[in-house]
Amino acid sequence: MKCFRLGLLAMSVMLCGNIQAKVDLKIVRGERDTVYSKTHYVVGVTNPGNRAIVNGERVKVYKTGSFGAEVQLKEGLNRISVIVDDGLGENNKEFNVFYSTNRPEKLMTSRQAKKDFERNKFKNRNFNVVSKAGAYLQYGDGDDRLGGSKMGFVTEGIVFKVVGEKGGLYKVQLSQNRYAYMDKDYLEPTEEDVETVNTGSWRVSNKGEYDQVYISLPKRLPYHYWTELDPTRICIDVYGAMDNSNWMTQYFDTEMIEYVNFNQVESDVYRVIIKLKDKYSWGYSVDYSGTNLVINVNHAPNPEIKGLVVGLDAGHGGKYPGAISASGITEKEVNLSIINEIKALLEDKGAKVVLSRDGDQGPTMGERKKIFKEAGVDLMISVHNNSGGSPLAEMGSCTAYKHVSDRALAVAMQKRLVELGHKNFGVIGNFNFSLNSPTEYPNVLLEVLFMSSLPEEEKLADDEYRKKIAKQVVLALEDYLNDVKASRK
Repeated sequence: MKCFRLGLLAMSVMLCGNIQAKVDLKIVRGERDTVYSKTHYVVGVTNPGNRAIVNGERVKVYKTGSFGAEVQLKEGLNRISVIVDDGLGENNKEFNVFYSTNRPEKLMTSRQAKKDFERNKFKNRNFNVVSKAGAYLQYGDGDDRLGGSKMGFVTEGIVFKVVGEKGGLYKVQLSQNRYAYMDKDYLEPTEEDVETVNTGSWRVSNKGEYDQVYISLPKRLPYHYWTELDPTRICIDVYGAMDNSNWMTQYFDTEMIEYVNFNQVESDVYRVIIKLKDKYSWGYSVDYSGTNLVINVNHAPNPEIKGLVVGLDAGHGGKYPGAISASGITEKEVNLSIINEIKALLEDKGAKVVLSRDGDQGPTMGERKKIFKEAGVDLMISVHNNSGGSPLAEMGSCTAYKHVSDRALAVAMQKRLVELGHKNFGVIGNFNFSLNSPTEYPNVLLEVLFMSSLPEEEKLADDEYRKKIAKQVVLALEDYLNDVKASRK
């Protein structure tokens, strides 16, 4: 009897030898108990080449194995079915999604409500603080995921009068009629007074690698800087200063500065005006040497890729993966791959390339900026990939800049990216990203495509397509440099 049973088992194994293991299926989006939108997206992953059917409708399976469907829900309970098969076997999953048209209001305990009220309540304050390294001015008390809209960074050792407080911000008085907000973490109390002072003599000279404007002051004062186009100017408002600069010595050997001037725009607001010779600025810094205000304006490099020092930043890295696609591709690895392709192309053309990371490291924003500043880069490009919107739609490319002097570089990049057939997601100005804040060199951030879009995920997963992206970035840089050359004729 035992031998007979063993024989049946052997026959069963022979008959079932072609039975396949269950087909891979993972639902990465759509399994929600309750939703409040009629349009619902279901996204899954299987093996590339398999078929996928959602609620009886066959949907496209991309080369990454990702697939998705848009489902229009009816009010109440909805049964969703997902089937995948490879021609020999299949796998299926069913789940319920409840669609409600009555979105509940966010419930908040009285304790939490009181805590939020206290955090957001404006409180009057009146004392003085002094800035620490990394301090910056903010236009208002607003906030978003990148923080409030920044006016610009300021040097340490500047005394500010605090007149109010809201959450983690102090409201500071810059002058009789002007105010800004500052992060408390970059300020500390001081007994030193805020006072209005007279400006001293100016000196404008060529320092070899940059032109310098040197303005004598008896103490460090708050300031705000910006650039203007047509004509190209660097402007700095110094708060708490009255003009007494009766000597403004200007030498004829400056390369970038055509002339300097000032304007006493208010009784205690002193505006420094630096008119540039070229249409394009190659960066500047505003700082103090002792108590004297120093503005260094970088000399323009030769507008050729050969010899150019280019900073390349691969967004995210280390424990910060960035966006993650449906099939599990991380933004940090895609960003680094594109950066390495750009690096190879630029070096072939004779550029010197400085990377913020060359592997799976995760340097902070401050560390990245320090790398580029210490290397003396001529310009910087940061590569990211976006997330959001419909997973079934191609969302497109966008580029971003903070300072208007960098807009031309952003536009050049955007034009070349959309040549690949990408949708134009726009050129974003006044972008609050930390790596767009430096004025020491032109810089731009690229959001190449959307990791969350299944058709764009397929492109980003393709080595050859990433090479196409890199080629367009280099072409855009050449376009920008050609515009620089043309502007000098």
